[in-house]
Amino acid sequence: FGSPTVPHGDPRRHALILVDMLLGGGMSSRLFQRIREELALAYSVYSFQHFQREIGMHGIYAGTASESADATLEAIRGELAAITENGISADELGMAKQQLKGQITLSMESVSSRMYRAAGVELFAEPWRPLDELLARVDAVTLDEARAVCSEFFGPDRQTVVHLGPD
Repeated sequence: FGSPTVPHGDPRRHALILVDMLLGGGMSSRLFQRIREELALAYSVYSFQHFQREIGMHGIYAGTASESADATLEAIRGELAAITENGISADELGMAKQQLKGQITLSMESVSSRMYRAAGVELFAEPWRPLDELLARVDAVTLDEARAVCSEFFGPDRQTVVHLGPD
């Protein structure tokens, strides 16, 4: 599944990243819990974001057997519909913020992550932001902003679906 979102410089990017974490950003995410743990339809399921200078994109990947593909697609559509119609809770947003801030902080220990960050600063002509400022930007995302990106970007009818397999 995939759909266009906002470019790198759009302030809604931070809300999109947080919603993405809740939707498919790890073992506690909605997609992982529903598709893998509850329904046992796929071994691997996750969501991701990419932001470029003029456009961004959101995607969902699920690796499943051919006989489970239709059920997996419907379950993903169901999770997208739920997050579009109901948004997220304040507790979920708080958990996503803590998870993202932890990931950002831990990434500072990796030389490659620091180099990617330096390259991004140059590519997007942004000022270098200290860690405290990055974490403050995550904390500044409001529940209303997160719910707005849920309804604007995650609707199942907005997605392009690509299937790869024997059929």
